[in-house]
Amino acid sequence: MNRLGRGEKMKRVIFLVLFAFLVLFCEKGDYIARVGNSYLTRKALDAQLPAGVELQKENLPSVLDKWVSSELIYQEAKRRGIDKREDVKYRMEQLLKDFLVNEFVEEELEKIKVSPAEALDYFNKHKEEFLCEVKISRIVVADENLAHSLLEAIKSGKDFKALAQEFSQDLVLKGGEESNYIPRGSLNDPNLEEAIFSLEPNQVSDVLKTQEGYQIIKLIDKKKVKKDVAFKDVSEYINNVLKYRKSREHLDSLIAFLRSKTKVEIRPDAYFKK
Repeated sequence: MNRLGRGEKMKRVIFLVLFAFLVLFCEKGDYIARVGNSYLTRKALDAQLPAGVELQKENLPSVLDKWVSSELIYQEAKRRGIDKREDVKYRMEQLLKDFLVNEFVEEELEKIKVSPAEALDYFNKHKEEFLCEVKISRIVVADENLAHSLLEAIKSGKDFKALAQEFSQDLVLKGGEESNYIPRGSLNDPNLEEAIFSLEPNQVSDVLKTQEGYQIIKLIDKKKVKKDVAFKDVSEYINNVLKYRKSREHLDSLIAFLRSKTKVEIRPDAYFKK
């Protein structure tokens, strides 16, 4: 086996050092900020920007300064071994899962389209609602069974306001308080809004599952405040409503499909076993 001479060894060492330098330079030579051995490139920064955000010469220094501050704390946390703690590892793993779920959902929802014909059909079916404003009272509880029990009590003749004062956990309309008049298109939940505007005065809704909890709505009053409304004035809202609904249906269908081909177990009792 041939042995390299001292000169050849030196040449090889120099070559390897130069090669490593070139690789490092190619990867980090265009960096825009640095903290120790951590480099921020333009490509990496662009990947972190929210959609629609553009950097300007005026705001870039403050963005880079925030990255530096965050990186300094990150490196200190690593130095203290916080990333090695088991509880932190679990949370980091869950954060990664949540991030991937959000990315997947966003990509799926980009496929959802609403046709002009669908939007116009919705407008024609609900046009009268856009001419009105409503006043409501409601009961909001966290427990679904309690909500259904309260609805049965209301149907049997119990006073809505008295039940609201006793049971409702509503932080907005406390104790059965009445709302101001609400126009169509002002609520964040289109399904809830449709349910409200389909009611007649003194009519009570079914139990409605919402982000605030399980709701029972009583329509206090409905008044017409417009003579007419043009499709173009509400088309954006209608598109959002239909896209929201189609998105929910698409995701529910997708989850059902994934469940059908995957073994899934839910064992709440196992949580309490010692």
